[in-house]
Amino acid sequence: MQPRINIITIGVDDLERAFAFYRALFDLPDDSIGAGEDHVAFFMSDDFSFVLFPREQIAQTAGKEVAITGTAQFVLSHAAESPEEVDEILDQVLIAGGAIITPGTQSEWGYSAYFEDSEGNVWELMATAKAN
Repeated sequence: MQPRINIITIGVDDLERAFAFYRALFDLPDDSIGAGEDHVAFFMSDDFSFVLFPREQIAQTAGKEVAITGTAQFVLSHAAESPEEVDEILDQVLIAGGAIITPGTQSEWGYSAYFEDSEGNVWELMATAKAN
């Protein structure tokens, strides 16, 4: 794995309140902000984004039953070059002592997987679909 963090996703209890805070703090133009029903993304540079996501959904993604308010909950995301690289990294995760949360899965936007390191921190691996 060529280490790089492309996205940091943090869990929030109130998406609108967190959006207002970070929008004021970052002072980014509107075209550098993307939002959906369940998230807000701040595009900081060509290859780095900061994303707000409901804490409960992060807990589910990490395979946990509950999200505890006030504790740090986040997902680090690594953009792989291909689905094959995602699977190769998952193999390395197991060798290094981590655990796979979700194996590589294809969706309309690409191929992704989730794993946790030896301390329970959650990582997303993703290979986005390239437009033809």
